[in-house]
Amino acid sequence: MKVLLVEDDRDVSETIVTVLNGFFKDVEIQHIADGTQFRGGSWKIPGWNLVILDLMMPGITGFEVCEHLRSFPATKKVPILALTGYDTLQNEEKIISAGATGYMAKPFEVMKLKDEIERILKK
Repeated sequence: MKVLLVEDDRDVSETIVTVLNGFFKDVEIQHIADGTQFRGGSWKIPGWNLVILDLMMPGITGFEVCEHLRSFPATKKVPILALTGYDTLQNEEKIISAGATGYMAKPFEVMKLKDEIERILKK
């Protein structure tokens, strides 16, 4: 499974990597931590199975990232799980409208993250 992880918080990133490697087989993860890295375009490579996306990062928002991903042919239909420490109904509605497949508030429980990843991969 090829995962694009767009998250600026090191601790959160490490937890997500632990969940992915612990519960899923043959995981390849590319990590992007800010807008500069995202604008570098390494995410444009086809073959992603999942994007895990933080809503608030330096230099770019998750809303902008989601819109870029949905407008690019190779990532148009890839499931996107949005994570945020700013859990509001407005943020949830906005990111789902931008094309995210799922939404979770931080902090999250490890098993709930695993379950949500499994759920959106089955869609």
